[in-house]
Amino acid sequence: MQNLTFSSHYARAALYGLEQKSGDCSALLQAKNIDPNLIREPLARIPTDQFVRLFRLIWKALDDEFMGRTITPCKVGHFHLMGSLAVHANNLEEVLRESIRCYRLFTDEIEISLNLDGNDAELSLTHHNPQLDPDAFLVEWLLLVWHRLTGWLIDRKIVLSQATFTHALPPHFDEYRFVFPTRCFFGRERNSLFFSKNLLSMPVVRTPAELDEFINNSPRDLIVWTDEDDSITTQVRRLLEAGDTSSLPNLDWVAEQLHMTSYTLCRKLKAEGSAYQKIKDNLRRDQAVVMLTRQNLSIAEISSQLGFAEPGAFSRAFKGWTGVSPLAYRQQDQ
Repeated sequence: MQNLTFSSHYARAALYGLEQKSGDCSALLQAKNIDPNLIREPLARIPTDQFVRLFRLIWKALDDEFMGRTITPCKVGHFHLMGSLAVHANNLEEVLRESIRCYRLFTDEIEISLNLDGNDAELSLTHHNPQLDPDAFLVEWLLLVWHRLTGWLIDRKIVLSQATFTHALPPHFDEYRFVFPTRCFFGRERNSLFFSKNLLSMPVVRTPAELDEFINNSPRDLIVWTDEDDSITTQVRRLLEAGDTSSLPNLDWVAEQLHMTSYTLCRKLKAEGSAYQKIKDNLRRDQAVVMLTRQNLSIAEISSQLGFAEPGAFSRAFKGWTGVSPLAYRQQDQ
């Protein structure tokens, strides 16, 4: 955990609102032992401590939890107030509905909604002044906050079945496997996180004292998941990552490694809003992105290493995962 770093993209995005108001912030950053030159490097990685200090600096300088990306600031303290109410809820569904009511009182610019009509629960976020959030950083950040906070309140990582975004596929897409570890779709109607409805009845287990400590540490416990993830989805992914991506094992082999039947494994994955095929697709997608952006490999070579019969099949799969072809993604990244 000490070596955890974050893309400089997020640091530049976090600074955007403050720079719009105050101009060059180099002196302010240096006063907090934050390296402004590192933040300006497109492919740089920002250490955790610097990243946490950056967020706290921005919140304090602007007195705005929305970091200058709305017309009306959301004064620091609103998040704590919302959490103080949510921690007394009985279960996750009550947490979400209580938090949505809070947001309706806090702001007219950010709208949260919960839709239970489909197979999964859908938590959606709308920014009604998106021109103030040109790279959709605030949208992504608030969705991350809701995902991490609600999971923390029930002491369980909420496994996402998918995530959708209204903006186009971003250049920093390879970071999404850490921020939103699921299948992500872009250019869609809503900014939404989807997860199993079974989680809605999970009880809140945190105390007000624990919440106060969580807030005092913020945003560290939002951006760093301190507890070990022991979900079945993660266990399956680790098994696949340890093997050869070009010939991924079948479901029966994975179930045997986890000392359960294939039926039990499928049932447990479904309860987490996941499935074996989804995990395989996500792994191949993430490795394809790394190969396209970090390695000098041809499309044919990547296709072969990921176990596709021919490059056309890989290209079709990649477009299904990301919305664009491998070549278009590589050109966009460059």
